[in-house]
Amino acid sequence: MFFRLYKYSIFQSVRDKLLLFWNLVFPVVLGTLFHMSFGGYVEEQVIFHQIPVAYAAEKEEEAFGKLLKGLEDDSELLKVQTAEYEKARKLLKEGKVEGIYHVEPDTGDVTLIVAEQGVNQTILNSILEQYQRASATFSKIGRENSAGIPAAAARLEEECRYLKEGSVTDASMNNMMDSFYSLIAMTCLMGATSGLVVASDFKADATSLAARRAVAGASRMGMLLPDLAAKITMQFLYTAFSICYLAFALGIDLGEHWSLMFLTALVGSALGIVIGFLVGVAGKYRYGIKEGLCICIMLVSSFFSGLMFQGMARIVEVYVPVLNQINPATLISKALYSLNIYDNLGPYFHCMGRAAALILALGAAAFLLVRRERYAAV
Repeated sequence: MFFRLYKYSIFQSVRDKLLLFWNLVFPVVLGTLFHMSFGGYVEEQVIFHQIPVAYAAEKEEEAFGKLLKGLEDDSELLKVQTAEYEKARKLLKEGKVEGIYHVEPDTGDVTLIVAEQGVNQTILNSILEQYQRASATFSKIGRENSAGIPAAAARLEEECRYLKEGSVTDASMNNMMDSFYSLIAMTCLMGATSGLVVASDFKADATSLAARRAVAGASRMGMLLPDLAAKITMQFLYTAFSICYLAFALGIDLGEHWSLMFLTALVGSALGIVIGFLVGVAGKYRYGIKEGLCICIMLVSSFFSGLMFQGMARIVEVYVPVLNQINPATLISKALYSLNIYDNLGPYFHCMGRAAALILALGAAAFLLVRRERYAAV
């Protein structure tokens, strides 16, 4: 009985073209627009890439050459091309390098040549300035106290190693990803409209189908649970499709924990369905009013998670932190963000635990309202 009703509810969901558009097509279109709007900005300005630079020296400047080699091999900050000065100028003009480190053949001084000003050029200039300060410092120590050079070098090496080991995580902390995580959360919460349909088909005073079910003689819960399970399944498939589209079609790096991402999609879909079902069984308002309320809940929740205004979740965390602990969209997007940022799964399971508790609380409230309903004509 359960699986037969479950199958029929799946077929009914597939035939609902309006539901297919909003839950499947619309998130894909919105994700594409997001990617077109600031995907290039993320790629060029947010995600770090090695800085291509040319090194032109007629006589190899040993100390600076070793510095560039270390920045290329160890920290992967630079991508160095050794070339003659004229060839280096050509590479700069063609845009193949961001700058030229040129060693003056007469004095041995190192100069930086750039074609424009930008973040990468500022980094290159900072490297040169630090090298020049270190060279001046070691020259002064050598003149005044040559025995102190090894200690100064050891201190400098210790500071560099400290900076390297102080990294919190190896993951890419890309703030622009908040919008895509919030988009996935919104897709999950779009299931609220499906939950509302389940409630309308269950309340005998709402639709003719619900009235026929009420007099069918079968268990009401036996008809309700397969319908809820089918709607959760379909919403999960819609969300999983959106995740795969963002990752594979648009090339957005959502992380590597695919199984946990799909688990998040399942929990988020169940949360959206339960929210809609609770709205549907509460009160005797018209379907249009309840549908508007479901959409309002979805949009407001998505807004506070950062979908419309990037960084909104962080603002809420500062001024009203309790809201982030109960906001469905924030819990879903924060769980996805945790998978890509933190080295441990503690923050992720914290968010998932709160989402599961929210499902249980809202579900219990909805079923309590359902059990208290009585129809005089049945």
